[in-house]
Amino acid sequence: MNALPKSLHRPADTELHQPRILEPELYRYEDIRLGHLRIKPYSPIVGGVVEGFRFDRDARTSPDVQAFLYRSLLEYGFLSFVPGSVAAEDFERFASLFGAPRFAGNPQAPRVGGQANSIDSARKKTRTNYIWHIDQAYRERPQKFTALYAVKAPERGGGTLFSNATAAYRLLDPAFAAYLDTLTILHNADQMGLISMSYPDPERLGQARHDTPPLEVPLVRVHPETGAKQLFACELYTQRVLGLPRQVSDHLLGIVFEFIKSPEVCTEYRWETGAALIWDNRIVQHRGIFNYAGQDRLLHRAVLD
Repeated sequence: MNALPKSLHRPADTELHQPRILEPELYRYEDIRLGHLRIKPYSPIVGGVVEGFRFDRDARTSPDVQAFLYRSLLEYGFLSFVPGSVAAEDFERFASLFGAPRFAGNPQAPRVGGQANSIDSARKKTRTNYIWHIDQAYRERPQKFTALYAVKAPERGGGTLFSNATAAYRLLDPAFAAYLDTLTILHNADQMGLISMSYPDPERLGQARHDTPPLEVPLVRVHPETGAKQLFACELYTQRVLGLPRQVSDHLLGIVFEFIKSPEVCTEYRWETGAALIWDNRIVQHRGIFNYAGQDRLLHRAVLD
C-alpha cells in the first residue's frame, strides 16, 4: 500500500484550529494606588472597585485624584465606588467630576434633582434595559459616560452585566475584524420599542420619533481618547448592516453579538445600596438582569458628555 503524503501527517496547528483568546497583557490582577486610594480589579477583563475614596473629602479638593480616577475609568471600562464613598445628595456633583451632566430621561424615568433621572422598578415598566446596548447609541453624539447611584438595591439579584466590547473586538480573527471595520450599520432608537413604549401619548410619541431618526454609524468605532476599537453594533438599537441582503445582515450581526456576549469578556456587577457606578460607553456594552421580582430597585442616573 502506498504511504500517505507527508502533508497529511503534520500535527495540527493549535492556533489555527482553536478559537482566539485574549492576550495576557489585557488581564488585570494587581491593585493600583494613589496615596490612600486603591483600585482593585472587579474582574480580570473589565471593571475596577475604588476603595478609600470619599467625595466630600477627596475629589472636590484634589485635581490629582480626579485625573487618577479619569485615567482609571478609561483603563477599566467601569469603576464601582463602595457604599459610603458618595452620599445620595452629592451624586450629581460627584458625576460631574467626569463630565457635564445632561438630562436623558423619559416619562418612565423622570427627572430627580437637576439633570439626573430615576430608574425605579415600581414605575418603569419597559424592559429594553434587559437587552444588550450602549447608552443612546442612536444619537449623533452619544454620551461618553453613564453614572448610577443605588438608592435601593435588591437584596438578591438585579445586577448589571457588562461586556468589554473593546476586548470582544480583539477576540475576532484579524481578517474578519478588518472586514467589519469597513461596514456601516443603521441604529434605530425604536428598533426594540424603546420610543414606542416610553411615550403613550400619540403627540409626544410622534415628536420623540421625529427627534430620533435612524442614524448611520460604523459597526466598529474608535475611542477618541485611547484609539482602541469597540464593537458598536448592539442588540437594542442596531437595525441592519447597510449594503448587505437582510439574511446576510442578520447572520453577521448574530456573530458579532455572540462575541459581545462571550463569557471571556463579560462580568456581572452586583449592586449594593449606597454604591455608585460609572462606565465608559465607548468601551463597554451592558444590560440589566431581571431576577429580582418582588423586590425594590431604585437607581439615580446621570449621563455625561
